Amino acid sequence: MQRSHGGLFARSQVDNCRQVGQTNAMKIAVQLARHRRLVAWVGLSLLLHLLALASLDVLIAPPAPAIGAPFALRLVRERPPATQASAQPSAARPEAVPEPEQTPPALPPMRPVLPAAATTADASPRPASATPGAAPLQMPGRYRVRLPPSARLRYAVTRSAPGQPALSGEPAQLVWESDNGAYRLRLDGVLGQLESEGGEDDAGIAPRQASEPGPAGGTRATRFNREERRIEHAGLGASEPLTLGSQDRGSALMQLAAIGLAEPDQVQDTIDLVVADSGGARIVRWQVAGHEQLATPAGVLAAVRLVQLAPAGQARVELWLAPERHWLPVQLRVTQPDGTVESQTVTNIEM
Repeated sequence: MQRSHGGLFARSQVDNCRQVGQTNAMKIAVQLARHRRLVAWVGLSLLLHLLALASLDVLIAPPAPAIGAPFALRLVRERPPATQASAQPSAARPEAVPEPEQTPPALPPMRPVLPAAATTADASPRPASATPGAAPLQMPGRYRVRLPPSARLRYAVTRSAPGQPALSGEPAQLVWESDNGAYRLRLDGVLGQLESEGGEDDAGIAPRQASEPGPAGGTRATRFNREERRIEHAGLGASEPLTLGSQDRGSALMQLAAIGLAEPDQVQDTIDLVVADSGGARIVRWQVAGHEQLATPAGVLAAVRLVQLAPAGQARVELWLAPERHWLPVQLRVTQPDGTVESQTVTNIEM
């Protein structure tokens, strides 16, 4: 009896194991079936992508030339430079090629009010010949001016030669009369006997008539014909164009004073003036040499020293202007090529 119960129990255990095994086998089969479908879908998708890529390569890649077929070549001529291309007619060009944008030429630099400083005396402008058809001289700069008030200056004159002591000369004087836009100037000193008269314009002093010593004790006159805009030289029997701002030898000294009186900052570096005399019109350049304390019989005066630049072999003129005395010329000095020096120094100023 016990043996029969044991056999039944063993059989039931075997049956249970068999059922469990069949159940697990069915689950495994179901899982494999599902994975096989997934693998199949993945493989099919991969195959479709490969086919799509292959078709794109076929569409993009250029067709291979047939063996033995000739190549078609197109020669493109290099474009010539702009200077050469502009000289060729437009019909000779195979294709219409747009021209690049042209860069506008640079504007010339503007000129300053004051000219650049000169370095040597030889750099001074050359005189212009008094020819009827000569081109007018151009002022290197325009200056603001204010005419000094009327004044009379008296000077002591000294003269010295190389190796000799200084000697006193005849007293000199400068008479400047200015009233209602008209002026009159008389200068007797180391520059000779100079006279000038006229008016004023936008450029400052505007001479009408000037005279200076001539040969054999005579005088030579220079007329500034403002109606015809000509400078007429009586000594030469010729004329030349009248340039705005032109001066004579005497009025040039007072024009320098008028420049400093209007604005002291203008008296620096160099100052250029057109000066006409019996020999013609030329540009005279004055170099500002510095500030000095000038001892005179009229007292110690603060002065600005200017040196007229001139070519070698010509006399050198130096000028001292006193800013505290309306920039009037308080001393003049002329040095000749042989070394002879003549000076006139102010002794009295009457306003």
